[in-house]
Amino acid sequence: MEEKKKTGLFARLNQRRFRYGRFAAFLTIAVFATVILLNVAVGRLEQTHAWAVNVNGLNATEFDQATLDVLKLVDQDVNIYTVYQTSAESALRVQVDAVLEKYHALNRHIHIANIDPVTEPGRMAQLAGEAALEEGAVIVTNADESRVKIYNRDDYFGTTTYGNYHFTYLYLERYVTTALVYVTSTITPHVFFLTGHGEVPLSSCTMLKQALETRNYEVTSLDLSAQRDSMMQNDAVVIVDPARDLTNDEAAALRAWLEAGGRLLVSLGYQVDTAGLPNLVKLLDYYQLAFGDGVVYENENETERYWNASTLNLVPILDAEHEITARLMEIGSTNLVVPQARPIQPVLLPESGTVYTRLLTTSNRAMVVNGTERSAPGTQTLALAMLDADQNMDQEKDVRIVLMDSAYMLADSNLLYYTYNLNFTLTVIDWLINSDNTVDVSSKVMTNSTLSIPNSAIAVRMGIVAIGAVPLCVAAVGVIVWRRRRRL
Repeated sequence: MEEKKKTGLFARLNQRRFRYGRFAAFLTIAVFATVILLNVAVGRLEQTHAWAVNVNGLNATEFDQATLDVLKLVDQDVNIYTVYQTSAESALRVQVDAVLEKYHALNRHIHIANIDPVTEPGRMAQLAGEAALEEGAVIVTNADESRVKIYNRDDYFGTTTYGNYHFTYLYLERYVTTALVYVTSTITPHVFFLTGHGEVPLSSCTMLKQALETRNYEVTSLDLSAQRDSMMQNDAVVIVDPARDLTNDEAAALRAWLEAGGRLLVSLGYQVDTAGLPNLVKLLDYYQLAFGDGVVYENENETERYWNASTLNLVPILDAEHEITARLMEIGSTNLVVPQARPIQPVLLPESGTVYTRLLTTSNRAMVVNGTERSAPGTQTLALAMLDADQNMDQEKDVRIVLMDSAYMLADSNLLYYTYNLNFTLTVIDWLINSDNTVDVSSKVMTNSTLSIPNSAIAVRMGIVAIGAVPLCVAAVGVIVWRRRRRL
């Protein structure tokens, strides 16, 4: 009797036409399961050990060495809050969360949480105080919330356009890292801009002020006649282009403060008449410091030493040894432009224990023009640093003074965008104050270049290729693969 053919599901699966499909299905399921497990495992490693490869053009989770150094020193609890509605989702929020999670992964004292502005308005008000707090803000605070830093979305993220190039910037790491230093410390260094003598006001130095505040400095104006008791040891006073002289009492107060460990930055442009500033001149002369008269011109044959075809726009040479300029050279921030500079007098016979360093100089063929007078060609000093170290090696009692000869190194102008003038001044103030509470983290910037189609004919050809040729090629490959599999 002929054996009855087997029927049913298993019999059908054992038929030749199903064998290959069954293997393919099994392989597909296995691959999916492996990918899911790997994704979960890698995600867990990223959360616990900050293991990730960043393929975003901003490299937002590739931390600077400065950040890594700060994270090693954080030994107390810090809370970082984001402000988002629970249901809110965006690409920026994903990026922000990724950056903050890495802080937590690298240091378990750092805790991350979110505050919903709709359901927790009281919590927001408690942390914000009088500050404006918007959705997308990041808040950094110590454990008892006595020291708080708040950054709204527009502070750390944005876009800008220069010509045909669009830039996306993310300053989140810079702000969060400096905030970590601020909330875990108890001392805030001060930078005072002297007022009351017709100086360039702090309101005209907004870029410098913002950059200093980002580095954890407290920046305010100073009226010596009423606020001289505000100046403390290691604080810095900045004097920019005064039109009137210090009073005798003000000069004496500055002198006593410097001797106790004060720090001074003086910038005088060529148009300032030093003859009308005898008390300021006398104060500087006590430390063998002096500005010359006139304006510095570079030699026209020294084309690398001036900018934009003007020998008044000086491109200085940086001293390779001093802490200020060596740092700038190390990070490649050497493109400085000093317009309309007055000369700074060299110190010929420095006193024992006092070190003078020419930070910025011209070529050896520059000259000084003062009315109808012209100096002989020679190297001119554009910035000078003085260090009178404490005899007991207590750096907090050092006397540190820097002279600069152009307000373009401090005041708002396009040069602060196009050159490293701002970086130079920031590094000068860092050296003056010599504080451990400042940190410098680079910004994350990505250039987005847009593809432009030259003309309509090329656009039509590209459309034919994209809409017609490519789909036809895919279809042809599919038919070929189908016919080969059908023969199995």
